[in-house]
Amino acid sequence: MTARYNHSTNRVRQLLRERNSIAPREDDELNHAIEWIFQRAALLRMSILTVVLSATFSGLQVLTGILECLFVCDLQFLKLAFLLASIGFLLASTIYFVREVSLSTKAIGLSVHH
Repeated sequence: MTARYNHSTNRVRQLLRERNSIAPREDDELNHAIEWIFQRAALLRMSILTVVLSATFSGLQVLTGILECLFVCDLQFLKLAFLLASIGFLLASTIYFVREVSLSTKAIGLSVHH
């Protein structure tokens, strides 16, 4: 995901430089390409953020298990909440990633047919 994100942001920068070099006239295709790649980068950013949050909640679940053993207390509810949060963020990350791949495929299809 990070490689795709880096490629998208680099491509937007490249297209922005290209657009600035033809500044006096408007290029609708170029503007459209920039917008699509920017949307892809936003989806990838959200996917990366949510997968990091999922990993964070997984780590908190492990920490809760350790604290439970150290202090001999029942933290089952907290561990369950962290597990559900972790799964929820992982699911959200997957959805963002699938949307990005779908948008990327659609953009490639438009380029091929153009």
